[in-house]
Amino acid sequence: MKKFILSVLSVAAASLTMFACNPAADSSSQGSSETPASSADSSNAASSSVASSTGTSASGFDATKKITPYTRDTTSGTRDGFMTKIGVEKAKSNDKLLVSNVAQATSNGDMMTKIAADEYGIGYASFSEIDTQPKIKGIKVNGVAASEETVKDGTYALQRSFNYVIPSAAKTNNAIKYALIESYVAFMNTTDGQDIVVDKGGIIADANVAQQSWDDVIKTADWAKTLGLDTGNVKAEVKGVAVNFVGSTSVEDMSKALSDAWTAKFGANAPVANHNHTGSGDAVKKLADGSGDIGFASRTFTDAEKSAHTDWTFGTICLDAISVIVSKENPLENITAQQLRDIYINQESLTDSKTVFGTDYSAEKTLTTWSELIK
Repeated sequence: MKKFILSVLSVAAASLTMFACNPAADSSSQGSSETPASSADSSNAASSSVASSTGTSASGFDATKKITPYTRDTTSGTRDGFMTKIGVEKAKSNDKLLVSNVAQATSNGDMMTKIAADEYGIGYASFSEIDTQPKIKGIKVNGVAASEETVKDGTYALQRSFNYVIPSAAKTNNAIKYALIESYVAFMNTTDGQDIVVDKGGIIADANVAQQSWDDVIKTADWAKTLGLDTGNVKAEVKGVAVNFVGSTSVEDMSKALSDAWTAKFGANAPVANHNHTGSGDAVKKLADGSGDIGFASRTFTDAEKSAHTDWTFGTICLDAISVIVSKENPLENITAQQLRDIYINQESLTDSKTVFGTDYSAEKTLTTWSELIK
């Protein structure tokens, strides 16, 4: 019996000695503690490891799920800018070029709400507004984050301008109303107005920074005299005159903040600002049919729009970026223009993508699951 016990103890001791001397026994823990080349590489490697091994990240994000791309309708200036900047301009006005599971948002706000509610969705929205929705985040495009600096220096690819249009005095056919329209545009371009634009996320190009305050401008402007602003005694007939603001939903919050401050300048005889924002495509249309007085677009007005109304005034308010947005639960932090094309464009349905999008177009397979992006 003693010999048997001694034999067992000898075998156990030998086994423990072999385990302790074998460096490969803990190779998995040693490999995972290697210092990454950079924090960005570390983040990407971590998400790749989780996605490839379990399909689910530490936050619970399941990368095996399908991507749901969200877009705006074909009248949207934000859609125009997004599709044009990622290299598929014709898709701005043709839903047939998009993947079959694309979902549509009715406005900038609706887009952000939908992405906030869909952990596996991806969309795009105005950079000036994404901070208003705490459940979403903007991600880098081609490795560059949207910011005032990257928009100004041109390194952020998805950028555009916010623009306005007003009709001619003859079209308005009302001296008081036209003077009010002119005064609103002038207010936007004063130091007072630009402070509001910047507060609402707009980016003022250095060459367009205002040099005068509202109080300076009203001293000599003809419209100020028409309204009585130059003397501080606003004419009674100004009170209650309706000025109708139409067009882009991306510019809506900014234009409302501007109109609130603008109407306050008239005291007891203030005009009334009515806002009905239905998309950039309606800016010129509603001015033409008389239902709008000041129109906004989150894209450049087309040559056709301008040539049809040569006596109207077209101008720029500020610059803006189009942010690619996902849920904050999504670990993705960067995406390329090529990947965006591969998410939104139905590559398999195109017999000749270069004929549709131009000779520089690079077609890959359609990306359908998050695991194809999060590696």
